[in-house]
Amino acid sequence: MAEGGQSSTGSLLHNVLTTHPSYTKALEKSNELSKDIFEYLNEHLEALRKSENSPTIGYLARHLFFYGDKHGNRSPIADAAMRGAIVGLSMDSSIDDLALQYFAAMEFIAQQTRHIIETLNRQGHEITSIFMSGGQCKNNILMHLIADATGYPVVIPRYIDAAVVLGAAMLGAKAASVDSKGNTESLWAIMDRMSKPGKMVYPTENANEKRLLGAKYEVSCAGVVSDEDSVDLLIVVDAGVFAHVKGPADV
Repeated sequence: MAEGGQSSTGSLLHNVLTTHPSYTKALEKSNELSKDIFEYLNEHLEALRKSENSPTIGYLARHLFFYGDKHGNRSPIADAAMRGAIVGLSMDSSIDDLALQYFAAMEFIAQQTRHIIETLNRQGHEITSIFMSGGQCKNNILMHLIADATGYPVVIPRYIDAAVVLGAAMLGAKAASVDSKGNTESLWAIMDRMSKPGKMVYPTENANEKRLLGAKYEVSCAGVVSDEDSVDLLIVVDAGVFAHVKGPADV
């Protein structure tokens, strides 16, 4: 068994939102519509995509690159000294810009999930699907981004808010199944019996979307590998394709 993950992704999204000049305005609008801020911004992104006649939401954010290890990296680099960065900012401070920065932060979460999975697979694991739990399962855009970035299907449980409780109940069922000889029912059998089908999110088949995510992923990985003599310079090409070059550390 191996453990790897990201710490406080919810706090990262909260930080991105609350430090933006248009957060209060967006929150007021979401309250007027009786929606939470994430639902409101997801709908705003879709409306923005349509108004801009963009093929995907990701295409809207093609010039924006966000690296979100603001509080250090837990996995797979395990470096508490790492910090975040953003490239592609404009003078815009509207709700549109807030929504795009929020999307870029979710894109980072998805890309780092890919980094963790690829690291595990290189060490001999064979991860072929992702099972989610917790409140962020409700975020449809984030779930699709994780599937698209990793290339693996994402499985969302039926009982999103009760995933931890259901797991505890399964362990309780195993303990309760002990017989006079100390044998218990297989945990896998209990999981199969007590679990209910949820929702499956499959990776995109859009070649351009995969290409853009792949280019950003290469920059993301390159940007966290440096030494004493060089740093990685991130370049945003006008066409929305990202590249990186090596340069002296004092640039």
